[in-house]
Amino acid sequence: MKNIAIVAHKHLPQPDDDLVYFLHRKNGYNIFHIKHSFSDTKDRRSALDLYPNWKKTKREKSLDYTFLPESLIYFKEFFFTAKWLLSAKRKVDLFVGMDGLCSFFGIILKAFGVCKKVVYWNMDFVPLGRFESEWKNSIYHRINIFACKNADEVWDLSPKMIKGRKIFFRVNERDYKFHRVVPYGVWTDRIKRLPYKSCQKSTLVFMGHLLAKQGVGMVIKKIPEIIKKNPNFIFKIIGDGNYKGQLVKLANKISVGKYCKFLGKIDTLKLENEIAKSAVAIAPYLKTKDSYTHYSDPGKIKTYLACGIPILLTDLPWNAKEIEKNKCGLIIRDDGKDLIKKLSFLMKSSINDKFRKNAISYSERFDYENIFSDLKI
Repeated sequence: MKNIAIVAHKHLPQPDDDLVYFLHRKNGYNIFHIKHSFSDTKDRRSALDLYPNWKKTKREKSLDYTFLPESLIYFKEFFFTAKWLLSAKRKVDLFVGMDGLCSFFGIILKAFGVCKKVVYWNMDFVPLGRFESEWKNSIYHRINIFACKNADEVWDLSPKMIKGRKIFFRVNERDYKFHRVVPYGVWTDRIKRLPYKSCQKSTLVFMGHLLAKQGVGMVIKKIPEIIKKNPNFIFKIIGDGNYKGQLVKLANKISVGKYCKFLGKIDTLKLENEIAKSAVAIAPYLKTKDSYTHYSDPGKIKTYLACGIPILLTDLPWNAKEIEKNKCGLIIRDDGKDLIKKLSFLMKSSINDKFRKNAISYSERFDYENIFSDLKI
């Protein structure tokens, strides 16, 4: 029986959930799924889901540590990671950290004999401006560089990440013990897609962590113009975050609150169903505020594609032009000047149906079953 630990900072579903799902369907694994809340979310809990050989039989959750200063939160996270893995009473065969800090925890635990092998699965690479504070940026980069050089394997979401480290931090290919690209994927056989005739024809959907950089505010500001052409228009917003309150205020201020449905966080299967029955999806990253997406591989885009939904997106993601070339979506400006024109185009019956089929076809190359099987865990 293999003991596998998958450790992540969590807000919305991300690839750690998918790796757990993949392993959970197979015999021969004890899976420790450890999840720490991000520091900018409503709580600062840590949680464990333990899946001993197929069955989910144990769940633990820490107290809410919102009373602690941020610097002490990370010691709390290490404490619970170590506590839960030591409860296995045998070595953890594989530790997968979903960011530099989680991988740092694994490297320390390996030094004390708790883990045999550590993988750093890098979810983001932000060379500049990850935090407002320079000292926080410095610590963030040092931890990530340490994880790259000391983890047994480094998995990057996109090929741009390894190039970025070489340019900004002089981390070269020889500095990794082993490196591979393991991108965001999708479960193509799990999603129930809908043809255009059965979808909510006037609905635009967004899913993600609600931050200023995501561009949701730009879309809300355009609603007064959109409803002049399409009075049945609805903007569905799936997710949560500190910026949600400001978005709600903005919608009410310009009298478009009834056209915005804030659905909050919903579980993965419901989320996929909600997206699949929409007409068009959007990923309006703002170039001026987004330092994450250029080097990363945004998961929402793969989810949109797998659900068979045409996408409107800015050209910040590395595959934006490829998506447009394959007629799965259209690139828009981050100031929204061409949003209404391109949204109206994608909501046309014949166009939407064609783009839906193209999105499904394109998404099949990112099937998680193939991605994870190739890892030979």
